Amino acid sequence: MKTRVITAIAALIVFLPLLYVGGDYFKYTTFALGVMAMYEIVRMTFKETNIVVLGLSSLAGALLYLREEILGLSQYGIVYLLVIGMLGVVVVTGHKIKLVEIGSIIFVTVYIFVGFYSLYMLRSLSLFHVGYLLLTIWFTDSFAYIGGMRFGKNKLSPKISPNKSIEGSVIGSLSSIAIALVFYFTTSIFTNLAVAIGITLVVSVIGQFGDLIESAYKREYGVKDSSNLLPGHGGIFDRFDSVILSAPCLVLLLNLVAML
Repeated sequence: MKTRVITAIAALIVFLPLLYVGGDYFKYTTFALGVMAMYEIVRMTFKETNIVVLGLSSLAGALLYLREEILGLSQYGIVYLLVIGMLGVVVVTGHKIKLVEIGSIIFVTVYIFVGFYSLYMLRSLSLFHVGYLLLTIWFTDSFAYIGGMRFGKNKLSPKISPNKSIEGSVIGSLSSIAIALVFYFTTSIFTNLAVAIGITLVVSVIGQFGDLIESAYKREYGVKDSSNLLPGHGGIFDRFDSVILSAPCLVLLLNLVAML
């Protein structure tokens, strides 16, 4: 417990100032988090750190972050070369690394970096947008746990996460409405209460879905935590599993509302 608390305090001391400052500082922070998450995923997938695959996936992530600097056909050419490089690993290793593993890495690379880049996009809108997302996820997780412990009877997804219940999930999502109300009445993120509640419920559910996806990935490779980068908390993938999927969802929903 002591290790867990110390790690949490240290992580907040590093993360919160960068989040507050925003701009390029937070942009590079989210990229670094993406690279660390990919490091964990590469280790889970191959049971070791494959530097070539990690490097190629990190370059692919950097391409997303530099999309404004790299325009036109150059982007597609670089993407093509990165994919060729990934596939070449299968041939160079004499098929010790399987095509299905490389396919998984390519998919997860997109999944991870789009998630963290979306978190940066939200910070570009305002500090309130990121705070809203993180508090929605935190409230959902906390009350889902409390509700599941008190009322949980029906398993949500027993083969992926046997401790999660449908009742806990519903209570967690309903609790997030409190965040919608707070941010509706105290910020300018939302101008319509029904929209605020609707978006919050969707983000809450998607966040829980992201948690299950990460659990499924770990279960497929037989690991308890994605890594021990954060002693007492597991890894970056463990801590940001809900955010990675819910951040792009929130960006899409906000854009959709703005178009209406």
